[in-house]
Amino acid sequence: MKVQSIGFKEEGKHFRINLEASFWKQLDELPDGKYQITIEKYKRTATHQQFGYLYAVVLPLSMVALNNAGYEFTDVSEADTWWKMMFANKKVVNRVTGEIITLPQSKSEFMTTDEMVYTDLIRNYCSEFLNTNIPDSDKNWRRNAKLRESIP
Repeated sequence: MKVQSIGFKEEGKHFRINLEASFWKQLDELPDGKYQITIEKYKRTATHQQFGYLYAVVLPLSMVALNNAGYEFTDVSEADTWWKMMFANKKVVNRVTGEIITLPQSKSEFMTTDEMVYTDLIRNYCSEFLNTNIPDSDKNWRRNAKLRESIP
């Protein structure tokens, strides 16, 4: 069983735990044993809105640009894998042979800022090398679409 909670530390004040009573109740319900407690800085993972923009705008437009440049991607997931290999990869070393292989990083591991950088790298690459401008994200896209539809 894993117990998690979010805490806050403000300058000059004691550390406080969000929903403290619930947190202590979960700890009290743990089975007998020895436990290790680790406190680490909280980082937000990428949001649904960020991934929505990535999958609805950035990846489809970049796939078209890549295909126009001679690649033959048949769906967005192939383009996504290509972009991850370009900009979101991690190196893994085989300790026995010394071989270094590159694996695409899972986007579920992305923090908010990681996803922003990843998206910007794709947009910049498309602009610079594929002659394709991918529009900025628009958090008011629904409202703006309705406004565009209402214009005669």
